Amino acid sequence: MTWRDRVIVEYRVLGPLEVLLDGEPVAVPAGRCHLLLAALLLRPNQLMTIDELVERLWDGGPPNTDRAHKTLQMVVRRLRVALGEADCVRTRTGGYAAVVEPDQLDLLRFRALAGSGDFGAASALWRGAVLGNVTSDVLHREDVPRLVDERLTVLERRIDADLDAGLSGELVAELRSLVTDHPLREPFWRHLMLALYRSGQQAEALNAYQELRTKLADELGVDPGRALQELHQQILRAEVAPGRRQHVPRQLPAGVRTFVGRADELAALDKAAGVTVVHGVGGVGKTALVLRWARDVREDYPDGDLYVNLRGFDPEVQPVDPAAAAEMLLVGLGVDEIPAGADARFALLRTTLVNRRMLLLLDNAASARQVLPLLPGAAGVRVLITSRNQLRALVSQHDATAISLRQLEFDDARSLLAVVLAGERLDAEPEAAREIVERCAGLPLALRVFAERVARFPDVSLQEFVTELREERLDAFSDFYDVDVRAVFSWSYRALDDESARMFRLLSVHPGQDFDVSAAAALAGVSVAQARRLLERLVADALVQSRSPGRYFLHDLLRAYATELCGDDEAAALRMTEWYVHTLENAALVENPTALVRADEVTSGVVPQEFSARFDAMVWVRQEWGNLRAVMHAAVARGWERLALLIPTHLERYLVYNRPRLSEAVEMFEAAQTFGTAREQGFLLLKLASLYHEVSRLDDSLTCFDDALTFVREAGERTAEVAGLNNQAVLYMGLGRLDEALDNSRRATAIAAELEHGYFEGSARSNASLALTLLGRHEEALVEVESAVPLVAELGDEYLTGRVQMLHGKALCALGRFEDAIGQLEAAVAAMAKFGDAANEAEALKDLGTALVGLHQREKAVAAWRHAIDLWRDLGDVRMERLAERLAELEAQPDKPVSGCHTR
Repeated sequence: MTWRDRVIVEYRVLGPLEVLLDGEPVAVPAGRCHLLLAALLLRPNQLMTIDELVERLWDGGPPNTDRAHKTLQMVVRRLRVALGEADCVRTRTGGYAAVVEPDQLDLLRFRALAGSGDFGAASALWRGAVLGNVTSDVLHREDVPRLVDERLTVLERRIDADLDAGLSGELVAELRSLVTDHPLREPFWRHLMLALYRSGQQAEALNAYQELRTKLADELGVDPGRALQELHQQILRAEVAPGRRQHVPRQLPAGVRTFVGRADELAALDKAAGVTVVHGVGGVGKTALVLRWARDVREDYPDGDLYVNLRGFDPEVQPVDPAAAAEMLLVGLGVDEIPAGADARFALLRTTLVNRRMLLLLDNAASARQVLPLLPGAAGVRVLITSRNQLRALVSQHDATAISLRQLEFDDARSLLAVVLAGERLDAEPEAAREIVERCAGLPLALRVFAERVARFPDVSLQEFVTELREERLDAFSDFYDVDVRAVFSWSYRALDDESARMFRLLSVHPGQDFDVSAAAALAGVSVAQARRLLERLVADALVQSRSPGRYFLHDLLRAYATELCGDDEAAALRMTEWYVHTLENAALVENPTALVRADEVTSGVVPQEFSARFDAMVWVRQEWGNLRAVMHAAVARGWERLALLIPTHLERYLVYNRPRLSEAVEMFEAAQTFGTAREQGFLLLKLASLYHEVSRLDDSLTCFDDALTFVREAGERTAEVAGLNNQAVLYMGLGRLDEALDNSRRATAIAAELEHGYFEGSARSNASLALTLLGRHEEALVEVESAVPLVAELGDEYLTGRVQMLHGKALCALGRFEDAIGQLEAAVAAMAKFGDAANEAEALKDLGTALVGLHQREKAVAAWRHAIDLWRDLGDVRMERLAERLAELEAQPDKPVSGCHTR
């Protein structure tokens, strides 16, 4: 076709006022045109009367009302001319309105995301002060404050969620900035106090309360609210609830805007219970149906909703393994420690879902075998499964309800077309409308692709489009029955401009489930602004879908079509891979600027993303984890070993914030363990050995440490050798192989002393002291740890100092020097609490209690032991059982001596 395509328009008010046309800024005249557009966009799709607009344009009223009305008409005309194809101003009876689609205005996207519970994505849309480039006292006095309050409320909800998810120290800097900008907004002060306390800064949390109290008294003459007063008392009593309460996931993706019909199927979903399988041909709208139903009933499931795309029919990747799917679900449920074994994961999933009322959507299942291990068996969990297959085993053996989804009947299909096209247009050409439905097979996906294309040309007859459609090739996808749906895709694709068509083809090269604008820009080798314009064009054509602003994905049928068109484009794959690797490296360098393994220079011309703040880097890694994993495996398949090696190497820096991903990290490290130079393999194997230890694969960890130490020793990396010896010593102690732990620690001590590396020598001597204590060689243990004290003191490392103090106190306690031990152990307890090391805090409290018993301070000893038991209970640590026995003995017979200073 030769007609000009409809342009992509975006309006922005969450920051400076901007209008973008195909990604390029539109110049809006300053003054009243600027102000008029801003006023209308703050009330999108609503009538603003002439009097309201006059009030805003003349700030309280013009000198001559009649003249102002005529001037307003002139301003409207100037604005429309300036906007050109981006004109959204419509005349209405008594005034004007800015008529915009939900995805055209950032304010509407913000409210939609906030309404769905995605507070992080909603907050990310803000680019600065609302309408910061619009000069208007009345606008900033009457309209902007309400919007700012909306933003702050959403920001509060986002921070609530971050605190509930266990983030504390990462939020402190942001919260300090927020209380500076909004000094009287009490929720931010509450968040700051919680973040400080949970990151071990109790005194700072109390200082924050006093600072707010002083501000409120000086400026308003009032005290902090009840919630803050109660939190203050809880902090004073050390009774603040843990950072992670029961996690309430809300993972349902956004549904389609053009959903129609399906009344019988929705009623069937209402009647069904337990497990429901919705099956039907690809593109028939299975996911759209279950999402529509699930969103309507989600309030009946207060414990949340989970979503996993099992990718059973994705042409580029294998279906998701059930064990991997179980891991995704456990991560969504907020589980930190995920078992390595598949059966253990399935069992933990069932246990975690007991007594919860939740929705579980398993999308695009390939077979019953893929979903059977994921079924919870809990009466309160409603399971929805979509598949192109009937999954008869679920129905026959597990009492599932099956709903067969057919193509839309003509009336419903026509209604879907009418949502995008004008109903009058269909009425004018009923035969053409009927043929469109027939050629689209009543499939919603094909109908949307067709309708979005046709909507651009309101003056062209439908029959002309039908004629073009007849001329397309008739080699339909095999599972589309006998209907040429592929022709609809082909017809819409061939109408794209060259740049958009190229972007569509190249998107098939991306191996992940979704992608952002920057990744697409790298893939295509274009600017981010150009990529955004091209992607929005493809979204407008329904060839690409978007669940949230800035993130996109391809339906698997369209991915298959794009793959057929593109084939393999190695240059695009290299651009994408280098972009991900170098962006990840930039994120890792925020955490560790002295990384020992670095990527080579970029060869493909891409410009990786950079990060100025640690929090931004962490958010990016979390969001892109799945894509990084997919890109790594794609790089392995292409033989790009060095690029593949760098992904797990740099991801390791972020496992401390993403512990539920440990087993995925192990799998990535295993895939890359033979890549790189001997030196790089040594570094990678050291990390893999520690990961094996973390997931309790202890035999694998021992073997991996031995191999890693051989590599780094031969490479002359003596610092890495010390680190490996120290970590292996810790593993040996956990296995009870104390002589080997002591030998490792002393070898590490000798090398570290030769290198004059105080940190590693202090660590090695600390490990040696612990091994000697466990061997009962307490005098030697005291000598070793006292040798570590001056080394650690020079470093200024508070955490390591706390560890040394704990071991110092332990050795003193074991020798009966209780008075000397008390000060060391109290300092150790405070340090471990500050850094959130609950396991070692409990260990120090246990020894402190023993010292207090030895000094006949039984009440204090009971308090210390109770606190240690509580910490170990939360961690599931078996050491609490032995300590609980000792506590019961102490409380039952207060005059009888209790057992001595046990270390395990």
